[in-house]
Amino acid sequence: QDVPTKLVAKAVPLPMTVRGHWFLSPRTEYTVAVQTASKQVDGDYVVSEWSEIIEFCTADYSKVHLTQLLEKAEVIAGRM
Repeated sequence: QDVPTKLVAKAVPLPMTVRGHWFLSPRTEYTVAVQTASKQVDGDYVVSEWSEIIEFCTADYSKVHLTQLLEKAEVIAGRM
């Protein structure tokens, strides 16, 4: 199943690695495959084949994230 995610990445000249951050939900199974696109001098793009598929499952919320959620809930409850 496709899950909408937000990818933030900075394009850098090859052969450097493009690093990105996906904002994923906890306790969720994901399937990921990527393609790259390189803009050519003539303005066209060369698109790579799909990478191999990687499947993984995210863990539960960390203690830090739970603390942040608790603090946000307390602020909202204080306003009500």
